[in-house]
Amino acid sequence: MKKWSGILSRVVAILFILIGLLHTDVHFRELDNKLIEARLSEINDVMLLGKTADIWKLWQGFSFMMGVSFVIIGVLRLLSIREQFFINERIGAFTMIILLIIIIISGTKFFGPPQIYGGAFGLLLQCMSLGFLIRSSAK
Repeated sequence: MKKWSGILSRVVAILFILIGLLHTDVHFRELDNKLIEARLSEINDVMLLGKTADIWKLWQGFSFMMGVSFVIIGVLRLLSIREQFFINERIGAFTMIILLIIIIISGTKFFGPPQIYGGAFGLLLQCMSLGFLIRSSAK
């Protein structure tokens, strides 16, 4: 069971890296363009920390941050599996489960079905991995 736990955890981590790389690629190839910038720049009545926010810059920052963060999260997860980088394997698995739940919630509130399905698939794999890990520890 511990073998399956490790395999599924690695699959989830690698999928996070791939999704992060794909998101970052799409960000630079398709989302960083003059038409979108012009439309978002028309929104100028949003206040953030007492100042008028530049929605274009905020959107670009969050989009870039999300892609890169997914890559970092995936790499950290791989390190936690291989090197026991975190306190133990269960903490890393629970962290991924919380993140995947947040992804599903974001999909339902903001983004749509692809994010919901991807998050649900990752959550299923990570929960199976955690189940195998707990089962192997009990023996």
